[in-house]
Amino acid sequence: MLAVPEPLSVDDSEAVTSRAFERRALTASVRQLSVVTNARGLWAVARQWLIIALSVAFVVQVDRWWAWVLAAVVISSRQHALLSLVHEASHHHLLTNRKLNDLVSDLLCAFPMNITTEGYRKEHVEHHRYVNTEKDPYWRTAQRDRAWIFPRTRGSAALVLLGDMVGFFSLSHLRIVVPWSYTGRSMGKGGPPISRAEHVRYALWLAGFITFLTLTGGWLHYLLLWSIPSLTLMMMAFRIRALVEHPFTPATPDETHETRDVEGATWLERFFIAPFNASYHLSHHLFPSVPYYHLPALHQRLKQTDLFRPGENHFQTYLGGDKSAWSFLTSASNQDIPHPLPVKD
Repeated sequence: MLAVPEPLSVDDSEAVTSRAFERRALTASVRQLSVVTNARGLWAVARQWLIIALSVAFVVQVDRWWAWVLAAVVISSRQHALLSLVHEASHHHLLTNRKLNDLVSDLLCAFPMNITTEGYRKEHVEHHRYVNTEKDPYWRTAQRDRAWIFPRTRGSAALVLLGDMVGFFSLSHLRIVVPWSYTGRSMGKGGPPISRAEHVRYALWLAGFITFLTLTGGWLHYLLLWSIPSLTLMMMAFRIRALVEHPFTPATPDETHETRDVEGATWLERFFIAPFNASYHLSHHLFPSVPYYHLPALHQRLKQTDLFRPGENHFQTYLGGDKSAWSFLTSASNQDIPHPLPVKD
C-alpha cells in the first residue's frame, strides 16, 4: 500500500530545488519505493524494546557499576532509534493504517520519550516545507542557541558534545521537545490541540507505566538507565545527526544545498547516530513518501543525477576520515565561527 498524503503531511513535490533535476523520470521508481510494509514497522519497534529489555536484564543479573554504564550507553542508542521511529510514523511510514500508525507510535515510541507523534508531526511538516527559513521551527530554535551553530573549531565542537554528555545543555534540549510533548501541548506551548483519543491513550499509558515501575521496584533503574541517558548521551548523538542533516545558515532557493546524505556510515554510526537510514536525509527530503528501508535504493537512483556534491551535501561517513561530515563541521578557524542570525519571535 502506498503512503498517501493527507492535510497534515508533506508531498514529494514540495521539495524546493532549483537544480536541473528530472523528477518525472523517477516517478515510477519512487512509487515502488513508497510502499509501506507493516511487518517491517512492527519488527523495527519490537527490536528496540527487545534490546532495551535485554540491557535492563543484564544490569539486574550482573549489578556492577560498569554494567550500569554499558547498559545506559546501549539504551541511549535505542532511545535515539525510537525517536527515528516517531519520525517515520509522522510520515505515516510505520503502519499502513493511519490510526494504528499513530497508536503504536505513541504507546511504544513517542510517550516513552515524553513526546507525542502528532506534536512532533506538526513541527516536522513545517520543517519540510520551510527548510532553514524563519518558518522552519528547527532553524528558529538553532538560531536562539549558539551551540547549534557550526562549523567551528575541533576544540569548540568537542566542548559542545562534552556539554551534551554531562547534561550542560539538557534544559535547551528540553525546550526543543516542549511543543512535541503532551504537557507542552496541554499548556498551549505548541503543537496542535490534543484529541480525545490522545487524551485516552496517554492516560492509559501513564497509568500502566506508573503501575509497572511501582510493582517491579524499577524507579531507580528508570532514573539511571532511561531518564539520565535520554538527556545526555542520546542528545549528543541527536545533535551530531541534526548538525549533519542541515546547516543552520540562511536558506537558498535550492534544498539540495540545505540538506545532506551520508552514504557510507559505519555500523557504529548507524547504531548510535543514524538509526533507520537517517543518514540519507537529502534523499528523504526530496521524496518524503519513501520509508526508511527503501532510502538506500532511492539514494542510488539519485546518484545517477548531478544532485550530490562531495563535501557539501554528500559525505562518506559521520566521524572518520577526510571525507567525513565531522571534518566539515570542525573546519572553522577561531575567527570564522559563525554567530546566530536574528529571528523574530
